[in-house]
Amino acid sequence: MIKIGDRVATFENMGQEGVVISMRQEKSNQWMIGGAMSGIFIATIQLDKDDSKIEIRADKLMRLE
Repeated sequence: MIKIGDRVATFENMGQEGVVISMRQEKSNQWMIGGAMSGIFIATIQLDKDDSKIEIRADKLMRLE
């Protein structure tokens, strides 16, 4: 589980490393057989290389240790 303060990298671009500075939950529009899917978490990451901020789904992040 990813939480605020964790060092993470994105699966799609391993060079994007940074720290999670905030998280929020969004409603999902996908439907499953049993009903609506639970919400998805969006993490805001402050990147190490240029201190820029990006938002990405938490399930597309890998925690670094």
